[in-house]
This record gives sequence, C-alpha cells and structure tokens, in this order.
Amino acid sequence: MKNEVRPEQKKGDDKSVDEILLSKGVSSTAQKDKTPLQVFMGSSMAFVIAMEALLIIIFGSVSAPGTFMTVSNIMSILMNSAQMIILAVGLTFVISSGYFDLSVGMNLILCSVVGAKVFKIVAGSPAQISSGQYPNMVAGILAGALAAIIIGMIGGALNAFTTSKLQLVPFIATLASMYILQGIAMVICNGAQEKLLPRVFQTYFGHAKLFGIVPYQVIAAVLVGLLLHFIMKYTRFGLHVRAMGSNRESARRAGININLNTFKIYMMMGALAGVAGLFDVSRFATTNPSGHTTDGMMAIMAVVMGGTSMKGGIASVSGTMLAVLIPVTLQIGMIVLGINSFYQLIAIGFFLIIAVYMDYVRNMRPGK
Repeated sequence: MKNEVRPEQKKGDDKSVDEILLSKGVSSTAQKDKTPLQVFMGSSMAFVIAMEALLIIIFGSVSAPGTFMTVSNIMSILMNSAQMIILAVGLTFVISSGYFDLSVGMNLILCSVVGAKVFKIVAGSPAQISSGQYPNMVAGILAGALAAIIIGMIGGALNAFTTSKLQLVPFIATLASMYILQGIAMVICNGAQEKLLPRVFQTYFGHAKLFGIVPYQVIAAVLVGLLLHFIMKYTRFGLHVRAMGSNRESARRAGININLNTFKIYMMMGALAGVAGLFDVSRFATTNPSGHTTDGMMAIMAVVMGGTSMKGGIASVSGTMLAVLIPVTLQIGMIVLGINSFYQLIAIGFFLIIAVYMDYVRNMRPGK
C-alpha cells in the first residue's frame, strides 16, 4: 500500500500527519476484527465506568446510612468535578502533545487571587468594599474575569517558552513555574484568603442550578469539555497536537509549526486554569491560596485513566471528562468517612500509579 508506514522506514524520513498518527497506533486494523462490544470492553472507558461504579458501591456500603448516597453529596461530587474537568481537558491537550504541566494548580491559585484583587479594585473604593457595597460590580466582574484568564495565559506562555525556546524538559520547566506562580500568588495575597467578595457570585453562578437541579458550573464545564472534544477530534489543531505527541521531529518535517503550537497548547491550558480559578472564587466567594495542592495530580490521573497516553499522540477528551469522577469520588468518599487528609494523599498516589501502569499496558508495553 502506498500510505503504509513500513517498519524499516528511517525515523528521519518525511511523513504526512496521518502517517505519523498511524505509526503511533491510533488506528489499528486489529480493531476491525472485533465487535463493538469487544472494542468497548477493552477500552479505557469501560475501565473508568467499572472503577467509578466500584468506588460508589464501596463508599456507599461502608459509610453510615444517609451520608454518601445522598443528593447533597452527589451535588458535591458534581461541583468538584466541574472545576476538575476544566483543568483535565486542558491537560489532555498538553499530555497528548508530548508535553507535561505540573503548574496547573498553582496557576489556578494565582488566577483566582489576581481576579479577586482586580474585582475589588474596580468594583468600588476600599471603604465601599469593606462595608459590602459594590457600585461598579458588573465592571469589576468583567475586569476580574479578564485579568484571571490573561494571568493564566501568561503562566502558560512561561511554560511554552521554557520548553520550546529554552528546550528544558517539560517536567523540570513546569515544576519551576509551579514554584514561581505559587510564590507570586503568595506575595500578592500575603498568604491570606481574599475576602469581602460579594455573595452574588454564589447566588447567580457558584451555587446556582438550572431548574433547581443541575449546577450551572457543571453545565459550563461540560460545554467546555464538549468544545475541546470537537477541537481535538475534528480540527487541524487537534490533529497537529496528536501528531506532535506521536513524533515531534516527523511532525516538524510534515510542516507543523512546533513552537507556535506549543504556545497555543500551554496558553490554552493557562486560560483554562484561569476559568477554573473563577469557578473556585464564584463557588466560595473567597480565594484559597493554600489549597489545590493535589489538583494537578488528580487531573493528570483523570487524563491518563481516561485513555490519553503519557507518551503522547493518543488523546480522549471524552474519556478524561468521565474519568474526572474517579479522583473526585475518591476524595469526597474519604471525607465522608472522616479519613484524615494525609491518607487521602496516599490514596491519590496509589491511584496515580494505577493510572500510569494502565497507560503502560495499553500503549507503551513492548509489542504494542
């Protein structure tokens, strides 16, 4: 066949974008011999559904009646999932492109702090804010939201610069930016929560529900996820992202602008961290500079469990959105059982090992 990528073909040979993805194993003729049910049962989606069902059964069984399996607790899981979906779908693009980002949690904190500060500056004078008056509330909300997203994009641009221009290993580059962003956030807020924010944030978005049932934050997060699913699966940008993760040098030879796309990916991730920061502020009407330390790891866990390869080139935004429920359910379930937060860190670590091993078995084991 003309378009077949032969094993003996040298790594440096020019390939089309489609050939790069085929060589990664994104499309397999072996799948054609399986029934749709067999394909589904062997997919990461089936594992995610089974794992989520198992967690629900375990926590529902061992917790006191009327604690875990309640409407309010399910709402808590959905609300926590909304913010995590925003981060995880962005990380799906980052990881599938062959990069990494440890800084998303700290970027979220910085964005929320800056957004809250800007809101208070624009919404009214210090005396008015202290007395609970916000004469310029609409302008303050718009300015704060814009500032949060711009700050997030600047944080993303920092990661893109250090990885593409300085050629640093993404793990080291984003670890450094994680400390930089956290330090800036702490300097700005002096390590304290940003208070005196209006309850209207919670009333009209943070805790508001469509028809009194579905939280607006969940609806917004799902819409963002669906948009990015479409972009990843059906646009040239999504194709280029996966091609970069499959074989960066071949992608470059195929005409993909690696540096430009790197900036696009990381800045999009930064913008999404800004959106997640706004979700956080609107939900609690305050900032949480000492929180979100595990958000990055939980999002990475969801990305990998959802079917995206740590090696790059294979992505599943829809799988990520569903897999977000696993770390969130795990966290909420342990809180309901009254388990110390230190043990929660241990559980998250173990589940992260499981997620990475799953990826190894699916995509990186010899013979795959």
